[in-house]
Amino acid sequence: MPIYQTNEIYLREAIESVLGQTYSHFEFLIINDSPDDDLRLRQIAASYNDDRIVWLQSRVNSGIATASNIGIDYAQGSFIAMIDHDDICVPTRFEQQLEFLLENPSFGFVGGQAEAFYPDGTTVVLNYPISSTKEELRQSFFDGVPFLNPSVMFRKSALGALRYALHYKVCTDYDLFARLIFSQNIMATNLPSIILRYRFHNVNTSFNQYLLAEQETNEIQHWILQQGVMLSK
Repeated sequence: MPIYQTNEIYLREAIESVLGQTYSHFEFLIINDSPDDDLRLRQIAASYNDDRIVWLQSRVNSGIATASNIGIDYAQGSFIAMIDHDDICVPTRFEQQLEFLLENPSFGFVGGQAEAFYPDGTTVVLNYPISSTKEELRQSFFDGVPFLNPSVMFRKSALGALRYALHYKVCTDYDLFARLIFSQNIMATNLPSIILRYRFHNVNTSFNQYLLAEQETNEIQHWILQQGVMLSK
């Protein structure tokens, strides 16, 4: 979980949602990408007194892609679950995703559905495609981003040497998904159940940098088409 100058309430809700998982055998990597705010954030994490928490400190603020890559490189397990510092996992998230990946060894990663919630308490369900074939999965990349990054659990062996690209500022997750699917021929899908509560607020990157997101999306889709992949309508 990369963090950056995180609101204490949001951070505690995120941490508690991970520590409260029904599947409890994991290491919880927290990568602090705000070195100037290390003491405050470290004290929040330490207050839980849980030896599953592993604190990793960036020397400089490098962005979420670099922080995520640090966590992936450090991870010891065979599966890696992503989560953002202001989102909330449902209690059975890890259990559901781990069960799916163990029962479906041909799948490299799996996401799920999400419930977005706003400061005023309103909510909306974010629906992500459930793909049963590689053709469906590949086509889904032209209907929007087919996975919500903080809901994804990767099989570490599927990632191999691939990591989040540092030159993308908004769509680094979309790029990684695309490279896994179109370059590495990985199969993936989303669970039908809601496994994450996704926080919407006025600092969400996708809102502040909409035009950049559109530019990066077009670039990634152009790369996909250059792979010579046949997409059926």
